[in-house]
Amino acid sequence: MERLIVDGYNIIFAWPELSALKDVNLQDARELLIATLADYAAMTRQKVTVVFDSHRRPDAEASEQTVSDVQVVYSGRKTSADHVIERLLFEARASDEVTVATSDALQRDLALGRKIKTVSALTLKAQVDAVLARRNQQIGDTRARSDIARRLEDRLDPKTREQLDRLRRGEPPEK
Repeated sequence: MERLIVDGYNIIFAWPELSALKDVNLQDARELLIATLADYAAMTRQKVTVVFDSHRRPDAEASEQTVSDVQVVYSGRKTSADHVIERLLFEARASDEVTVATSDALQRDLALGRKIKTVSALTLKAQVDAVLARRNQQIGDTRARSDIARRLEDRLDPKTREQLDRLRRGEPPEK
């Protein structure tokens, strides 16, 4: 099974639209990242885990939840997202095809040392954008086909259609 582990804040700070949003409301930026990754996971059939730091908040508890089929992990006050990601890498089975998405050089080196693929934040953005653009194109194509199928002429029997074509051309209808 393909698995993508995402360094949440690293991605938020690197993607322009999320970085701008975090300056207004960090929670909205997290939610948009999770929603975007959920769409990406649905299209690619990857298991996605996004890890957020919360070690700087004295009241923060480590937690995990699933949001739209994305596993969301908060590190808690006793550890960092980097440590959570390291633990996930060490727990990964050899049969899993794991990729870590981060621009953190230390995390990338650690993953590469375990022969785990890495992608930078901007490479992940390009991959996500391409997959979602393809999905949007498919949705547009489906809507266009649906609109065509709804045309009245497509629902007429061939004889009635021929009669209407004759009228359109100015010919008298067949009797």
